[in-house]
Amino acid sequence: MPRGPLSRVCRVLSRGLAVVAIVAVSACTPYSTYPPDDTGEALVPWMYPMPQLMATSLRTTYDKTASGLDTGSEPPTLVYSIPGDISVGVWQQVGVDTGIEGARPMIEADMAVGTPVWAIEQVRVRNLRAEVDVIFPVTTGYERATVILESEPFKPFRVSFFQRWRVPVEAPVYTGPTTEAPEAELEEDAEVDAETGAQSEVEEVEGVVEVEAGEETLEAETSAEPVTETEG
Repeated sequence: MPRGPLSRVCRVLSRGLAVVAIVAVSACTPYSTYPPDDTGEALVPWMYPMPQLMATSLRTTYDKTASGLDTGSEPPTLVYSIPGDISVGVWQQVGVDTGIEGARPMIEADMAVGTPVWAIEQVRVRNLRAEVDVIFPVTTGYERATVILESEPFKPFRVSFFQRWRVPVEAPVYTGPTTEAPEAELEEDAEVDAETGAQSEVEEVEGVVEVEAGEETLEAETSAEPVTETEG
């Protein structure tokens, strides 16, 4: 029997309802964090998108702050730290995924000699939005930045906003990787690789520009207001 206009309308409506259902399910996704706190569920640190979010946030913060350090003609090495209780495999993956040549994990000796360190403080994911707090070095100590990433269904996260807070914070402490990967991580590695596929990379939006208030800066030097960077 030939399919008439009514049949085509039904097919279009069914597809539309399917999209609405996907969006509705996404909207109900709980607020997840790592390191975990009492605001929601804990993220699994070795599963997508955690390593990719950490790597992209480190790269973004390093690119925007490293030039502020007085290290001579050569840019400083990206020495990074991520939260504790994460396996050495994830530490290594994060370094590779930054795409920055020479990037290396923080070691305990770095604390003693005062090596500049970029450290992931916390990752928060709700639906298709992620926020990553990064501690970064300045000439007078350390400050905090928040990298905001957004995604669309079935697409990787992209950097959409960079917020730098002119507030001194404590220097990162050495956490170090766990000596062994959790059993669940070992069991799920192959499964995760297959599932993430093309989604395994977090892409950064080009053209993120810094917006400063005052004449061109959003803060007084002594205030706690953020210097923000938005998509240009």
